[in-house]
Amino acid sequence: MRELTDRLNGAESHADAAALLHQILEPTDGLLTQLGEFFEAAGEKAKEAEEDDGFDLSYDLADAAAEIRQLGEVLHVAEDRMRALTPLPPPPRAAPARASALPPASPPAAPTIRRTR
Repeated sequence: MRELTDRLNGAESHADAAALLHQILEPTDGLLTQLGEFFEAAGEKAKEAEEDDGFDLSYDLADAAAEIRQLGEVLHVAEDRMRALTPLPPPPRAAPARASALPPASPPAAPTIRRTR
């Protein structure tokens, strides 16, 4: 997950960001779906204890799985919306190096020759 976040932070386009969102939000194999399944399995494991606290924990984990599924439903179009965003502006280009900030000096004026009579 940390790697995906780092890649998202470094994404150069909204299309790249949308592809990363796809990995999280894909409804059958996305990370969010897998996380919901994980909490469902954890809830089933808690029930195996056949204790009151195990059943309470299983309900909490089942609620978490349901909230994750709902989150996936809310965000189901986030990938398309990200892809449709205005492209990121290009990074500023470095200004060419200048020897001096002053304008170039004009050539010296030619000396005026005076003629005398």
